[in-house]
Amino acid sequence: MSENGTGDGDRQTCSRRRIIAAGAGLLGIGALTTSVRTQVADSRAKMQSGSDQWVYADGCETVDHWEATLETAATDWKSRSSSEQYCSVPCQLVENEQVAIGQQVRIGYEATADGIENAVYTVASDHEGETLRLTASGLDRIGASDATTATIGAQAAHPNYDTRQAGKLNDEFVEYGVDGDGVAVIAPHGGYIEYGTDFQATRVAEAVGGAGWICAGFNEGGGAFTRWHTNSTDLHRRSFPSLDALLDRQFDWGVAFHGYDDDGILIGGTAERAAKATVRDAIAERLPDRTVEIVGRDATAYTGANPENVLNELAPTGQTIQIEQSTDIRQSDWDTVADGVTDAIESLRA
Repeated sequence: MSENGTGDGDRQTCSRRRIIAAGAGLLGIGALTTSVRTQVADSRAKMQSGSDQWVYADGCETVDHWEATLETAATDWKSRSSSEQYCSVPCQLVENEQVAIGQQVRIGYEATADGIENAVYTVASDHEGETLRLTASGLDRIGASDATTATIGAQAAHPNYDTRQAGKLNDEFVEYGVDGDGVAVIAPHGGYIEYGTDFQATRVAEAVGGAGWICAGFNEGGGAFTRWHTNSTDLHRRSFPSLDALLDRQFDWGVAFHGYDDDGILIGGTAERAAKATVRDAIAERLPDRTVEIVGRDATAYTGANPENVLNELAPTGQTIQIEQSTDIRQSDWDTVADGVTDAIESLRA
């Protein structure tokens, strides 16, 4: 199975001649022009009033967004993640560089009693035509169906909120950071997606003087994971401005905090076994009654060693550590694990 989230079965080659000859506006946006800037400006001006609220809750005019008619995808995309997390967009959006393959977008639909207002999807492919394609389960995520109108937003995290508190109070998905250098500490799935990981990343980054990149997602009544989770190998810098800025820098070490459903704590990443053992031992010393194990680079799951993992774009190969933890540990011992990681990073950098 592919780890990049693309699906060849649903991908169609776009005909540039056909696009230019069409001459009509995309998704009701306005006439197709050679100037992407002009088209984006036109799209903003002609959006229906209030439709952007379906993707960003309070009408964020600073983020590009477009309307599209929904259509069920003919085939599922092959990926490590569920195909419900992917979509296929009209190729004009890709041709005009308004959206990129692999990028995360928001897709929103007028909420129903059974659905959520919007969710994050990864663009797996593009196709000719004007529809926005989701799998049947992808449509179910937002309580939508064929032939209804949805809104696509070009940014995953909410553009106006930059703290965990703002995300929680507004039932939103946010990204925020910690200023620092030397070590990059990340938690892509904080808030109620993988509870406790955002606290851990903040605590470690502040303790070691490192830079932090943290996302936190919330959904009243549960379902934050379903609504906001994106696999770490799919995360695209274009969708997260704070991540984009961090990826322009290089760090000596990278650390990522994650949660999983099994028991205990797993130490992965690209680091050599000796470095992972340092982390393992530092955590085990503080939590002697917990199981702490090393994950080899050739393991089939939870390795954190994939070059496409965003963690491994922040620091050199051989100097990244990924922490996977069970739910109960993240609830009761999140701070103790974080302090153990801090001890280990300070030892490795000494």
